[in-house]
Amino acid sequence: MTKKFIQLLLLLLFIGSPAFAQFVGFEDAIPQNFKCANAKELILSTSFYKEGTKSLEWNFTPGSVIDVAREKPFSLKDENGITLWIYNEKPQTDSLRFEFYSPSGSVSYQFGFNLLSAGWRACWISFKHMQGDHKNNKIAGYRIVAPNRNGRVFIDRLTFPVKKINDRTTPDMQMPTNNSLSNRDLWHWCRVWQWEQFKYDLPLPTSLTADEKKDLATVEKRLTEALDIYDAPKKWVNKAYRTFEAANIRPSGQGFTGAPIVAPDELNRKKGEMSWNNLEEMMAGFAYDAYYNHSEQSAKNYFLVWDYAIDQGFAFGSGMGTNHHYGYQVRKIYTTAWLMRDAIWKALNRDKILSALVFWSALQETRLPYQYGRDELLDSWHTLLMAKTVSALLFTNECERARALAGLTRWLCGSLQYSPGTIGGIKVDGTTFHHGGFYPAYTTGVLAMVGQYISLTNHTRYVPTVEARQILKQAFISMRNYSNKYEWGVGISGRHPFGSSMSDEDVASFAYLALAGDLSGEGNDFDHHLAADYLRLCKEETQEARFFKSKGIKPAMAPQGFFVYNYGSAGIFRRSDWMVTLKGYTTDVWGAEIYKKDNRYGRYQSYGSVQIMGYPSREASGFDENGWDWNRLPGTTTIHLPYELLDSPLPGSTMAHSKENFSGSSSLEGKNGMFAMKLMERELKNFTPDFVARKSVFCFDNRMVCLGTGINNSNSSYPTETTLFQSTFSKGKSDIYVDGKIKDEPFQKDLNDNKAHFIQDGYNNYYFFKGENVQVQIANQESRHEKTRVQTRGSFASAYINHGVAPKDAAYEYLVLIQPTKEEVAAARRKAPYQVLHKDNTAHVIADTQTGITAYAAFDNYNPQNDELISSIPAETMVMQKKVGANVLMSVCDPNLNISEKTYTTKEPSRPIEKKLVLKGNWTIAAPNAKVSVKTGQNETVLTVICQHGQPVEFTLKRN
Repeated sequence: MTKKFIQLLLLLLFIGSPAFAQFVGFEDAIPQNFKCANAKELILSTSFYKEGTKSLEWNFTPGSVIDVAREKPFSLKDENGITLWIYNEKPQTDSLRFEFYSPSGSVSYQFGFNLLSAGWRACWISFKHMQGDHKNNKIAGYRIVAPNRNGRVFIDRLTFPVKKINDRTTPDMQMPTNNSLSNRDLWHWCRVWQWEQFKYDLPLPTSLTADEKKDLATVEKRLTEALDIYDAPKKWVNKAYRTFEAANIRPSGQGFTGAPIVAPDELNRKKGEMSWNNLEEMMAGFAYDAYYNHSEQSAKNYFLVWDYAIDQGFAFGSGMGTNHHYGYQVRKIYTTAWLMRDAIWKALNRDKILSALVFWSALQETRLPYQYGRDELLDSWHTLLMAKTVSALLFTNECERARALAGLTRWLCGSLQYSPGTIGGIKVDGTTFHHGGFYPAYTTGVLAMVGQYISLTNHTRYVPTVEARQILKQAFISMRNYSNKYEWGVGISGRHPFGSSMSDEDVASFAYLALAGDLSGEGNDFDHHLAADYLRLCKEETQEARFFKSKGIKPAMAPQGFFVYNYGSAGIFRRSDWMVTLKGYTTDVWGAEIYKKDNRYGRYQSYGSVQIMGYPSREASGFDENGWDWNRLPGTTTIHLPYELLDSPLPGSTMAHSKENFSGSSSLEGKNGMFAMKLMERELKNFTPDFVARKSVFCFDNRMVCLGTGINNSNSSYPTETTLFQSTFSKGKSDIYVDGKIKDEPFQKDLNDNKAHFIQDGYNNYYFFKGENVQVQIANQESRHEKTRVQTRGSFASAYINHGVAPKDAAYEYLVLIQPTKEEVAAARRKAPYQVLHKDNTAHVIADTQTGITAYAAFDNYNPQNDELISSIPAETMVMQKKVGANVLMSVCDPNLNISEKTYTTKEPSRPIEKKLVLKGNWTIAAPNAKVSVKTGQNETVLTVICQHGQPVEFTLKRN
C-alpha cells in the first residue's frame, strides 16, 4: 500500500470512530444530515446564539422530529455522549426527547430535556446515564422529538459524539436524573439540584420575638460592616465597564444576545466567550459604583447583567453543563449583592435574582442537618459559606431569614466535627484535608471564612455550638503549630511548594474565635490562649488587639515541643523560634500533589524530608525556588534525576501513595519526638519501583539524629543521595563552615576519609557525620520553574551523602544541632550526645544521653537481647521511654491510619490496631488507661496498646 493510501485509511478509521467528535456551531449552513419532514422548520438564526453569532432555530409542530443520521454507524462506549445548549423562550411543562437509534432503527438510549425554564440551558449527558435498555450499542444516528404542540427552540454548540463526557456533568431541572456520579459525596459542586429537593425540617415561624429580631438584626448589621469597603475601588469599576463593553449585551426578543457565558471546561476566550468570573467582574464593579458613588448607570447595568446572566444559564435550576469549582469565581457576586440588597428587593426581576443566588450558593443543602461523610468541605467553607450567609439573609420575609440562618448554623456545626477517613474536613489530630490529603495551602482562607461566620453570629442564637468551636480551635492551633511564623514547610505544601501562608484573615479569626467564648475550660469571658496567639500573629494594632491587651493578655511564645500529625504522615519539631517539618507518605497519605503544570518536580517532598525553618519565612530560612535543586529537599533520600525525568510523570495529576504503611511520627510528653518511615517508590513513568530505604529521625531539645539503612535500588544511571541541607547562599550573609573553616566562594569538596567532620550551614545549624562520601559545595545552580519549566538560577550551599548508583544496603548517620550555642557545639565535637543502640533493617534505636529518652523505630519484629526494659516490640511500632524516678514514662505509636479502602478519598474510618510489647520484669500501669492493658508473667509483662488515628498512646508504668 502507498503512504497516501495508508493515511487515507487511518483518516477514515478516525472519522468512523466515536472519538471523532463533530462540533456543530450552525454558523454557515445547516448540516445536510439534519433532516425534518418539513424542511422549513429549520433555519439559521441570529436571534439567540451560544457560540459564534448564529444558532439553529427549530419551529416545531406537534410530533415534529429532527433526524440526524451518521454517515457511518459507530459502537458507543458508556463514557461517550452528547453536549449542546438549548434556548427556550417561555417556560413549559413538557420536554424534548432525544432518541439514539441503531442501524435497525431500535432505540436503546434516550433521555428527556425539560423545558421548564426560559433562556439558555445546557444539555450534557453520557450514554451511561441515559434511559433505555442499553442493549444495542451500535449508533446510526439520533433524533430530537418535539412536544405535542407548536413551539420554537434554538440549538447551538452541539458536539456529538463526545469522546468522554465530563465526569462532573451537573444534573439540573432540565435533566434531574443525569449523572449518577453526582450522588457521590465527592462531587459536592454538582449536587445543587439534588439538594434543591430537600425540604426544611425546621418549622417556619409565623413571627419573631423581640429577642429573635434583635439577634437577626445584629447579624445583618455585622455583615454590612464586614462587607463595607467604604469606597468603590476604581480597578473594579473600570474592569466592570471593560468587560461589559466586551460582553456586548443586546436585547433580542424576550432575551439577549452577547458574549456566551459558559463553564470554564468549554470556554474559548479567543472567541470572546466568558465565564462566571466575568459575571463577577461586571456585577461587583457595577455594584460598588452604584452603592458607593450612587451611579444610576452602574445600577442600571448591574440589573441588566443579572438579566443577561439568568438568560445565559446562571439561574435557578441550571447546571450549565458542569459547575465544578464555580465557587471560586462568584464570591463577589454575593458580597456585592448584599450591598445592593435594597435595590434587589425593589427590582422587577427580584424573584429570579434571589432564586439564582440561593440556588448557586447551595443554601438548600442546609435545609436538613449536615450529611456526615460528605466530602470536600474546605471548598464549601471557603467559597460558599459567605454565599450561603448572604443568601440566607436576602429573603424578603424576616421569618424566612431567621429559619435559613438557623439552618445554616446547624449545618455548619454538623460539618465542624472530625471527618472520617481521607475525605475533606478536620481530622482528629487537627489537620485539615482536601484532595484526600493534609493540605495547609487549602486551609488558609478556609478557617478564616468559618471564623468570620463566628464573628457575625458571636453571642447570638446563631453562633455555632461550643463543641463545633472547640474542633475549629484545634484546627487553628494545628495551623499555628505547623507555621513559622505564617509559612509551612515544603513537605506539606501540596502542589504549592514555595507558596501559600497563613493569611491576615486567618490571623483575625484567632481573635474572632477567642471573643466568641472560652474554649479552654478555664471559665473566662473569652479564650485567653487564642487571644495570646492572636497577639503573637497580628501585624497591626487592631481593635481586638487593644481589647486583649487591656485585659492583660500578653503575646504568646512561638509553639514549643513536638507535634504529631500522622493524618499527614508528618511531625513538627519546635523550639525557640525555629521549626522542623518531617514528612513521609503511606498507603493512606499521598506523598506529593503533582499536576501537569503545578509542582512538576515535587516527587520527593515526602521522601523523609527534614526541613529546618530557622526564621519566620521560607526565604529567610534559605529556601528559594530560583535555582533550587528539586532532588535535594533536606533529609530526603532520592535518586538524583535530570529535570526531564523528574517532571510530572502523568498527563493529569499524580498523587502517589506508598505501598508501605509505616511512616509518621510519635512523641513523648509533647516535648520530644521521632519520625520513621519505610520508603518505597511506586511503579510509574521514570520512577524506580525497587527503590527502598528505612529512615528515622530522633528529635530531642535542639538535636536531631538522622539514620538510614537498607537503601537499595537498581538505577544504574543516576546516583542515590541523602541530602543534609540545601540553602540559599549570599557571601558575607550565609557563609558556611567546613570543620570550622569559612567557605564564602563557590567550591566543591568530597569528604571521604572516614573521619569525624562537622559543617555549619549559612543559617546557624550544625551537621556532624563521618566522612563517608559526603559532598559539600557552594554552587551557582540552574533549575526549572515548577509550573512553566522556565530556567531559573540561584546560588546555593548544600551537603549530601552520595550513595552511588544502584546502591546495595547503603546506610547513613548524622547529627544535627539546630541553632546551638558555642558550648553545645563544643560538647558535641567532644562526644556525641546520643548512642546508637541498634541500626539495621529491623530497627533503629537511639538513647539520648541528655534527656534520658530511649527511642525505638521497629520496622520489623524487634527482640533486643541487651535492652534493660524491653524484650520485644512488634513490627511497625514506635516506642519512646524514659525513667522517671522508679517509674517509666512510655509512649507507643503505630502511625498507620489503618483505613480499609484505598482510593482517592474515602470516608472509611481509621481502625484500631493492637500492639503487644513484652517488657522485662513485672510492671503495672500507674493510672487507668482504656487503651492500655498489662498482663504479668514470670518476670515479664505483656503490654497491649490500642493505637488509632496514628496517635501516640502515652502512659506511666510502675514496678509491682
